[in-house]
Amino acid sequence: MSTVTNLINAGLKAIKLNILVFGPQVATLSTDPRTLNLQNKRIQIRQELENLGHNVKYAEDVVDPNLPSPQNNAYLQEIVIMAEYDLIFNIVDSPGSIAEAGLIASRQNLSQKASLFLDSQFNAGFPAETCRHAQFLGADFNTYTYPTDLVDCNLLTFILARVSKAQLVKLIS
Repeated sequence: MSTVTNLINAGLKAIKLNILVFGPQVATLSTDPRTLNLQNKRIQIRQELENLGHNVKYAEDVVDPNLPSPQNNAYLQEIVIMAEYDLIFNIVDSPGSIAEAGLIASRQNLSQKASLFLDSQFNAGFPAETCRHAQFLGADFNTYTYPTDLVDCNLLTFILARVSKAQLVKLIS
């Protein structure tokens, strides 16, 4: 007979989530060390989650600029795409990821499944206020200290905990 721990662990392992990871684009790696570190963290997050069996995408993987107008609008497509995913992680730093944070903050259904990460040195200003509004609507909002939290993998640790929590919620739902 299985123990409760074994049953829970087997149930959690069987639940594979659909996850979006936003942040600085990774198609062309930057020569700027800070941006490169953020890009590499985004790549690492995806790899770690895929290694656990989750379906992980970047928006640039699913947005289709070849659709007929007006459907070829990336803003429109990202609203539709985000609604279909279980979790959304956003390293709020690049212009695109700031805009995506704004999209998340504009809709409660998106905020409630989002986790936003902002460099603590940018704790004031419009992107920070956007993240705080998303938090008001139910998002997880965390600041990180660059470069310590990237090197120590504190962002990844939080993301893995958030994924485990979402799996547990699905298991008992």
